[in-house]
Amino acid sequence: MPQVSIVIPCKNEGSLIKQTITSILDTPVRLSYDITVVNDGSTDGCCTFLQGRRRDARVRLINTPGVGAANARNLGARHAAGRLLVFCDAHITVEEDWLDLLAEDLAEEGVGAVAPGIANLNNVYAIGYGLTWNEKLEARWLPCPAGVAEVPFAPGGCVAVKRQVFQDVGGFERGFRIYGFEDAEFSLKLWLFGYRVLVDPGVVIKHYFRESLPYQITMQDYAYNALRLALSHFQPRRVAKVIDMFAYLKNIGSLVSEVLFASDALQQRQQYFRRRQYQDDWFMDKFQIPF
Repeated sequence: MPQVSIVIPCKNEGSLIKQTITSILDTPVRLSYDITVVNDGSTDGCCTFLQGRRRDARVRLINTPGVGAANARNLGARHAAGRLLVFCDAHITVEEDWLDLLAEDLAEEGVGAVAPGIANLNNVYAIGYGLTWNEKLEARWLPCPAGVAEVPFAPGGCVAVKRQVFQDVGGFERGFRIYGFEDAEFSLKLWLFGYRVLVDPGVVIKHYFRESLPYQITMQDYAYNALRLALSHFQPRRVAKVIDMFAYLKNIGSLVSEVLFASDALQQRQQYFRRRQYQDDWFMDKFQIPF
């Protein structure tokens, strides 16, 4: 049984997914691990190299027709065996002992998730250490802390979490579409449910930042995810602010109705509000998020 399971969602990554897996397999670590690649409806053949008999036995491939970034991660976690889960993007390279150091951070009491610093693969001196939100719920990178530190959000490019914690909070949001807010929602849920989210500046991975996504996502899909996040976790005044953010969309009314009446968001809200240990006001105040 591997100690760590690395889950990599993948969609139209070209040669980057092979580069990512090669980097992981070739980088020395002490912990045993396996890798689950969830090929989420790719049309560019990027994962065909994993279908041959000569592939590494530690690597598993799961093909899906397109379930979205959050549910691809959930699916990978269900097929993984490690007591620790590490979710990575399909366009990264790693450094020696990265898994071991993240696992040590997770051993601290009350920690739910930990992320490394994320460097730009094309500019290794540009490094972000966790994420926060601005007044428009736009993600912003944080500067380097003095040591291991609490952060609002662990970036999905690389985040380690205890399997028990992952299962306790229900994994990534199951009701999201395609892409958008899955990383922030997961960390927010961890904080509100009583877990801590950390960044370790002593671990840095390199991440390829693309100018555009290799698959289509509409602003309607992005807005839907934002609305679902808000309804699941926010007080009414913040829900109203999120609706106002997307008021320029012609179909904003139908999107709101869809989230309210054609999904389980209201039931999930009731469940989360009963379960959580902290309110969203506490979270926003703690990290001085102006929303």
